[in-house]
Amino acid sequence: MFTKEIKGNLARLLATENLIVEHKQTPTAYFNVDTRVLVLPKWDKASDIVYDMLVGHEVGHALFTPNVDFREQVSCPQDYVNVIEDARIEKLMKRKYPGLKKSFTGGYSELNDKDFFQILDTDLTKLSLIDRINLHFKLGAYAMIPLSGAELVFAARADMAETFDEVCKIAEDVYNFSKEQEDDMEETEVSISQPESATGGDMEDDGEGFGMVETKAPKTENAPSTEGSTGGTSGAELEDVRDDWYDDDGNLIDDDDIGGDIEDEGGIEGSQTQKAFDGAAEKLSSTDYSRVSEYIEIPENVDTSEHIVDWKVLHDWIDSQTDERDDYSEIDDMYKTFRKQSQKEVNYLVKEFECRKSADAYARAGTAKTGVLNTGLLHTYKYNEDLFKRVTVVPDGKNHGMIFILDWSGSMCYELLATVKQLINLTSFCKKVQIPFEVYAFTNEWRAAQNAIENGIPSENLSYHRSYYGDEDYDKMVKGQFNIDSWFHLMNFVSSRSNGKDYERMVKNLFRQAAYHGRYGSYNMTSTIGLGLSGTPLNESIVLLNYMVPEFKKQNDLQKVNVCILTDGEACGSSYGYEYDRGEGEVVIRARRIDVGVALRDRKTGHTYTGFEYGRCTNIFIRQLRDRNPDVSVLGFRILSGGQLMNFVDTYGAEDSNFTEIKKQWKKEKSAIIKNGKAYTALYAINNKALDADTEFVVKDNAKKGDITRAFKKMLSNKAVNKKLLNSFVSHVS
Repeated sequence: MFTKEIKGNLARLLATENLIVEHKQTPTAYFNVDTRVLVLPKWDKASDIVYDMLVGHEVGHALFTPNVDFREQVSCPQDYVNVIEDARIEKLMKRKYPGLKKSFTGGYSELNDKDFFQILDTDLTKLSLIDRINLHFKLGAYAMIPLSGAELVFAARADMAETFDEVCKIAEDVYNFSKEQEDDMEETEVSISQPESATGGDMEDDGEGFGMVETKAPKTENAPSTEGSTGGTSGAELEDVRDDWYDDDGNLIDDDDIGGDIEDEGGIEGSQTQKAFDGAAEKLSSTDYSRVSEYIEIPENVDTSEHIVDWKVLHDWIDSQTDERDDYSEIDDMYKTFRKQSQKEVNYLVKEFECRKSADAYARAGTAKTGVLNTGLLHTYKYNEDLFKRVTVVPDGKNHGMIFILDWSGSMCYELLATVKQLINLTSFCKKVQIPFEVYAFTNEWRAAQNAIENGIPSENLSYHRSYYGDEDYDKMVKGQFNIDSWFHLMNFVSSRSNGKDYERMVKNLFRQAAYHGRYGSYNMTSTIGLGLSGTPLNESIVLLNYMVPEFKKQNDLQKVNVCILTDGEACGSSYGYEYDRGEGEVVIRARRIDVGVALRDRKTGHTYTGFEYGRCTNIFIRQLRDRNPDVSVLGFRILSGGQLMNFVDTYGAEDSNFTEIKKQWKKEKSAIIKNGKAYTALYAINNKALDADTEFVVKDNAKKGDITRAFKKMLSNKAVNKKLLNSFVSHVS
C-alpha cells in the first residue's frame, strides 16, 4: 500500500467519516467543508511524525471548523482568526485522540529545529502578539515564548475556547489590543526589554514582566475543561495570577486595566510566523513526486436497466428481424453438429465438477456426537467416557454464480464463433449443475435497435458506427466522475432465468450471430440492426459490474460470483467528466480521456488507484471491483497469437510470473494458464489457431497410414487442450 493511501486512511479514521482525501501538488493542505474534500500536499520529504501532525491538523479543521465566511463578521485580519482557531482545533484533536499529542509535539519541534517559523536568532519580544501566541501554542511552553500579564489573559482565553464564536471574539480582542499598543508606542516611544523570568525565572504575582505560561487556563465552575492542551507550568501557578484576570464575580477584567506594552517591529496586520511556516511547508513536497493531477470517482449509483438489454427484449428483436429472406440453413446445420459433439465435453465438465465438489466437501467434513449411546462401547465405561454415537457432518459449499462478459468488438469477428462455442459449452454445464449464470456481450451499437424499437421504423441508416464520445450525453456527465456512456450496453444473450425451450432459442440465436460475423467480417452492415460489432468498452463493463453483482447475488442467494471475461484485446479509451472553461463565464462538462495523471477513487471502500496508462487501465478497474466485492473472482480468457503472448503476460501477469515456463507451456499445449495476475484471479491465454480446432477424428476415405496417425494425434492434442482449460475452470466453481 502506498504511503499516500495509508495517510489518506489515517485522515478518514481520525475524522470518523468517509472523507474524500486527495494528494495534489498544492502549496498547503486545505479542507473544503462543503464538499468534505481534504487536499493534502505530496509531503514526500516529511517524516512520518510531521506527516501525521499535518494530517491531524487538517482533520481538526474538517471536524471542528464550521462552514461559515467569517471575514465579514470580524473586524480583524484573517490571520488572527486562523491562529486562534488552530489552537482550538488542535486542543480538541488531542482531547479526542490522545495519541496525537506526541505527533503534534514532535512534529512542530522537528520543524522548528529546521527554522520553519524563521525565528532563529530573533528577539522574540519584538514579535507581534499574534505571532507569539501562534508560537506559544504550536511549540509549547518549552519554547519560552515571552508573554506579559495582559497577554497571558489572551493565551488563557484561547486555550479555554470551545466554540468558533469564542475564537472570533478572542481574535478581535487580540487585534484591538495590539492596535492600542501600537498607538501607545507611537506616542510614548517606550521600549520594553525582556525580563529575567523569560529565561526561566519566577513569574511575579502582579502580572508585570514576562513569564512562561501553560496554555491551560485556571478552572472555574463555569469554565470548560482544557484537557489535551499544550502547556508547561501547572494550573496551580496560573491560579496565582487569577485575581489579576478576573473580578470578584468571575468576569474578565478589561485589558486596559491590566497593561503591558510590547514593541512590534513586524506589524500587526498578519502573522509573520505563520506565513513563514506555510512557505517552508511548501518545500516538503517534491515538484516531480507524482503526476496525479485529477481525481475521479466511481459513480455512487447507476441504473443498470439503462445499460442492460434483457434477454427477452434482445431475442424478441432478433426474431423480429429474421424472416424467410435470411438463409441460415448452413449455419443451422453447423449448430446441430456442434451441439451433438459438445455433449461429451459438457458431460465431462459435469463429472469433474461433481467429483471435485464431493472431494472438497468430505475434506472439510467433521464429526459430531449424536447424544445416542453406542451399545457396542458400554463394556468400556470404566475407562472410556466417550460412549456416544457419532455422525459425519459435511458442510455445504458456497453457492456459486457465473457472469460471462463476451467481447463483441470488430477485432473478434474471426474468433467470435469459436469463442461462442466454448461459451455455450460452459453455459450448458452451468445449467446441468444448476449454477445461476448470465451471459453479456458489450457493445456501443444497440442504440440503433433501441431507436428502431421505440420509433417503430427500423431502417438501414440506424445501424451506423458512432464515435465513442458523443455530444448527446454531455448534459448527463458529472464533473470528476467516471463516464458510463448511454450508448454503452450489455446485451444479455443467455440467461439461466429461462426454461429449456428459451435456452435453446437463445444459444441458437447467439450461434447464428457469431457465425454470420465470422462469415462476413467485422462491421458488416448486413447483420441484425443493433448487433453489429463495435469498439471494446470493457472498462465500462467492469465498472457496471459493481452494481450488477450485488443484484445478481441477491436474486439468486449467492455467496460467490465468478466473472469470466472472454476477449481478444485491450479496452478502448474510457472517459470522465471534465470541467472546461470556454471563457466569458461559460463553463461546460465534457468527456476527457482517462490517462496518466488521473487517480480513481472509490468512496465505499476508501481506496484510491493510480498508475493509469492508455491501453492499460483494465487491471485497475478489476482491482477496484474485487476490493468492493471480496466474494468475486475474475477469470480472464484471452485469445491471442504467439507474438502477443509476452505483452499479455507483462500487462496482466504478476511480477513473479515466469515467462520462460509460460512460453514452454504455450508451445506444448497451445495455451497457458497464469494462476496469479496483477488483478485477475486467474488468466487463460488461448492460441487463436487452436481455439476452433476440430476435436473429432476425421480422415479421408483414401487416407494413408501416416495421415491417419497425424489426425489421431491432432484429435488427442486438441481434446487435451480443452480438458486442461476446462479442468482449471471447474476448479474455480466447484
